[in-house]
Amino acid sequence: MSRPSPVGPNALALPIIKKLANKRVVLASASPRRKELFAVFDFHPEIVPSTFAEDLPHARFARNLADYPIATGAEKAMEVYERLVKENERDPPDLVISADTVVVFPPERETRDGGIHQGETSEVLEKPINKHEQARNLALMAGRNCEVITGVSIVYPTIEAPGFKVQSISCSSLIKFYDNSDEIIKAYVDSEEGIDRAGGFAIQGLGGILCEKVDGNYDNCVGFPSAPFWRWMSELDEDGVFDEAWS
Repeated sequence: MSRPSPVGPNALALPIIKKLANKRVVLASASPRRKELFAVFDFHPEIVPSTFAEDLPHARFARNLADYPIATGAEKAMEVYERLVKENERDPPDLVISADTVVVFPPERETRDGGIHQGETSEVLEKPINKHEQARNLALMAGRNCEVITGVSIVYPTIEAPGFKVQSISCSSLIKFYDNSDEIIKAYVDSEEGIDRAGGFAIQGLGGILCEKVDGNYDNCVGFPSAPFWRWMSELDEDGVFDEAWS
């Protein structure tokens, strides 16, 4: 079955990106931000959003919340891979990419023993359910740090059961908020920009006015850690991880 190449003519000339030119690469996400971050590299995977419920209990990951987006991202990738194989076993994906981004406040490194906020409880901040919750969360984070964590997973075919392999990485960035006034927070909430974002803000948009600085990968704060991902994929390729899958 012929299909457009996911790799455009102006893609970065990395060996791994060249290798993906004739492969069926699927992004298990409908996020326009992740699509845009791939497009920077002239890389355009097929979009097949996952139907995984993303309802893993946070308590299961207590004191190690970074594992939560990794687990969720892996479930999303596996769901899409298995579904596409069932739909047409003669045209399975060569690679499924998924990601899950969460905001943790306060960062766990600050609430552990010896941390500056030792004794507080770190929580995963989901998309706010309403403007009141959004304003409350932004007020709590004023003058403090939050941690943005993205778990990225890939699924690719193997000979061994169950017929595919999952690998994952995690990327963490700290965002320091200005000591934002109630007036600024209200103005941002009223813009309605961040109501559908984890933590209730979008740093790449109007939400940038709330944020003083970023310590770590900026793209990760937008929703996908581009540089860490491509470096990781290049390392896997150099180690021959995909040789069997794509031979």
